[in-house]
Amino acid sequence: MHNWPKALTGNAARLLGRLGLLALPACFQLREPEPAATASEWIQPTQIDILLANFTTAVQSVNVGNYERIFSGPDYRFVPDPTSAGSSPALFANWSVPEETTYFSSLRRRTATGTANTLTLIGRRDQLYTTDSAEVSALYQLKITQQDTAFRAGLLQGNIRLILRRRNNEWRIVSWRDQRTTPGLCWTDLKKYFSSH
Repeated sequence: MHNWPKALTGNAARLLGRLGLLALPACFQLREPEPAATASEWIQPTQIDILLANFTTAVQSVNVGNYERIFSGPDYRFVPDPTSAGSSPALFANWSVPEETTYFSSLRRRTATGTANTLTLIGRRDQLYTTDSAEVSALYQLKITQQDTAFRAGLLQGNIRLILRRRNNEWRIVSWRDQRTTPGLCWTDLKKYFSSH
């Protein structure tokens, strides 16, 4: 072994330590931090009103993470407007949370940063079945602002009927039935288009 002067050994050790620290980032895959608004928009849905506020906010800000959290998981089902489903009944046969996430992520990719949609629920009616289950229905107007010029509808209208369940003191959507109320497009048309584009 070499007999290095003690001061030189200390400098060499510090240099090796610094080189090791410089190599650390190469060991991990760094990702962009989530915007601060992503987490702050979510409120624990201990009440139906809070769940619907989370739903509205997620749709308006096209927040995929919070949108996905609204649904109950494997039990969730979407029932499309039959006219809009039309020639694609198989598309909606087993529509669940992954399909919700797929279409909503596609919509997110075609929405400019800083752009917001507008969702208005009109004439909301709540029916409580038990302390842990309820139905909410309302007319909706959804104004979409996105960049895919092949999907021209800016305003979607219809009737939304949601079945809600509470588990572990949090409300979630377990079923969503959509029904058009005008000759124009409804939410089913939006899901149908962006699930494949």
